[in-house]
Amino acid sequence: MASADSVVVSLTEAETQTLLQELPSVYRAQINDLLFTALARSLTQWTGDSRLLVDLEGHGREELFEDLDLSRSVGWFTSVFPVLLDLGQARRPDQQLRAVKEQLRRIPERGVDYGLLRYLGPDQSIAQGLRALPQAQVCFNYLGQFDQAISESALFALAQESIGPTQSLRGRVPYLLEINAWVTKGRLHADWTYSAAFHHRATVQHLADGFCDSVRALIDGKSSPETNAYTPSDFPEANLNQAELDRLLAALQKPRKGAL
Repeated sequence: MASADSVVVSLTEAETQTLLQELPSVYRAQINDLLFTALARSLTQWTGDSRLLVDLEGHGREELFEDLDLSRSVGWFTSVFPVLLDLGQARRPDQQLRAVKEQLRRIPERGVDYGLLRYLGPDQSIAQGLRALPQAQVCFNYLGQFDQAISESALFALAQESIGPTQSLRGRVPYLLEINAWVTKGRLHADWTYSAAFHHRATVQHLADGFCDSVRALIDGKSSPETNAYTPSDFPEANLNQAELDRLLAALQKPRKGAL
C-alpha cells in the first residue's frame, strides 16, 4: 500500500447528464453495463485480448428477492464476484455493450451466490474449486450518485480534504488496478488506484483516459442508425439468440410495399 497511487478522470456535466438520463433508455442498459463496457473497451484495447477477468463489486442493496426488505437496514452488503468478459469480434461500442450486457445478465442473483459458495457454503469441494481459479487483478465498483444522497441543503456535506490512508501502508494492494466511479456535483469521476511498483503513472493515465473516451464513444453512437440496442435478455420469453433477434428486428424495420 505504500506504493499505491491514483489517477482521477472526470466527464463534463453535459456528458454525465447524457450518460445518466439518455443512454440507459437508448441502449436499454443500466449504468453499470455502460461503465463496465467502457472499462472493458479501454483494457482490452491495451492488452490486445478480447477477454477480461474483472472482480465486480456490488452493494447488496438491489431488489434480488421479492420478500427481501432492506428499508430498515443501514449500510452496504458488499459482494465481490469475478466476471470473465469476452468481447469476441465486437468492434463498435454498441456491439461491445450488447456483449457485456448479455454476459452480465447471465450471472445469477447479481453475483451474491459466489461469496456464499466460496466462503460460507457447506461443500468444501466447491469452495476449493473456486479458490483454485485464476484471481482477477482488476476490480471495478460504481458507487452511485452521491448527489442524490447528499443534497446542497443537507445538514452534512462531503469533505473536500483528504481522509488519509484507509489501510496500513504495510499491507498489500489487493488488485493491480482498482477502479471506483461515482457522481458528485453532476459529474462522473473515476479513481484508478494502482501500485507504482507495477505500473507507470503514464500507463494508468492512458487507461483512465481511454475509459472516458469509451463512454464518449457510447454517447456519440446513441444517434447512429447502426446502433441496435436490443439483446435477447430484453425478450426472455422469445428464446432467441442475438443473430435471430437481429434478423427479426431488421425485417420489422423494412418499409412495407404501399406503406405511406
